[in-house]
Amino acid sequence: MNMTDFLHLPLVEVLKLLVRGSVEEYLAEKEANASARAVTTANNECESLDMKGALEFLNSNGYPIKKGQLYKETSAGTIPFQKFGSKLHFRKSELLQWAEARLIDGNAVGVLVPATTGKGGRR
Repeated sequence: MNMTDFLHLPLVEVLKLLVRGSVEEYLAEKEANASARAVTTANNECESLDMKGALEFLNSNGYPIKKGQLYKETSAGTIPFQKFGSKLHFRKSELLQWAEARLIDGNAVGVLVPATTGKGGRR
């Protein structure tokens, strides 16, 4: 709409058009900013997980493991991890490689082989 079109409209209609245009512009800008933030967040997603995160990550990716087993693996040094102070940290990519290397056969996706067995073959 050009300026001469506004001259023939009642003031209320002109105000409505101005407000509508401003709101649409604001919403478009806000949506563009939200999309940019989502891309940045996805690109900066943390690769590091704490113990709870590692358990959730492995279990949600089809590698069932319990907290006690994960602690045993860290104590035995059979799973890749880092320590920050007294806290354990894991990298997602390393956890996936570790879990995939422990699959017992191609048909047993998600079944982890225990690191060691206890006395008398018990687990």
